[in-house]
Amino acid sequence: MRFFVLMVFVLCSCVSFGGPAPTLPYYDAIMKIMMPLEYSGVPVMVKPQVALSIDFDKRTWTLQHIHEYDSQGGIILEQGRFGLCAELATYLFEKIKPLLGGRYEVKFAMATESGYFPTAESNHIVLLLMDKSNGQAYIVDPSFHKYAKLKDLPEYQVVNIQDTLSFIKDKSHDVSFSVDQAIPLYIKNDYLLSFAVTSVDGKFNKDNFIFVISANRRHKFAGRDIVLIGRRNKEFEDFQDKSILTGLLSESEINVLFDKLKSWIERI
Repeated sequence: MRFFVLMVFVLCSCVSFGGPAPTLPYYDAIMKIMMPLEYSGVPVMVKPQVALSIDFDKRTWTLQHIHEYDSQGGIILEQGRFGLCAELATYLFEKIKPLLGGRYEVKFAMATESGYFPTAESNHIVLLLMDKSNGQAYIVDPSFHKYAKLKDLPEYQVVNIQDTLSFIKDKSHDVSFSVDQAIPLYIKNDYLLSFAVTSVDGKFNKDNFIFVISANRRHKFAGRDIVLIGRRNKEFEDFQDKSILTGLLSESEINVLFDKLKSWIERI
């Protein structure tokens, strides 16, 4: 069993569906943009151009070509709708900012969320919509399709507020992490799947590294490793916990994901 710090970027807020639309600023316009979006890093991760490199000396790993931009510098989502929280938050930010009049402004905020991202180290990113006339603050969450006043979301705590995210400012195509540091992949059926490149009994070199996919149930802090694939003392290692995995990903998604992980290993 491993415990990882999740470096997560998300957008969060809450709205009740099925009843009359609440009196939230630009509600119809925001919901129309937000509802088609889907929180998943799997379609992005398996793209042909996405590669994984490891710097064993610096004990870091990098996902290359994970971010794409259009000719105006705007973020591109896979198939127009898939991404992790940073991508979804940025996409929504870019779409709604031109709609806002002088009364409102929108910013990124780092926050905790009690179900999946309970600690400040989670770096959970949300959009914060603020009414400058009265100080009212709202959270919008494309990952969970939620939109509500901040005061109505006790499960969220804002840690800090930012005008932009660093990867957008730099137009970076790559993102790097430390060994044993996990990133979120997918949320389904109350499970968060995360991915990490880990050491083996403290050793981290081309003969000792493991790709790990772990599953954390909502409101549970102990994760369970459901995929292990890599090298341990030069020997290839491959493990799947299909009792959980097949309930979260289709057979074709599992096959595509495993083919991608194996292709990365072969290049290391």
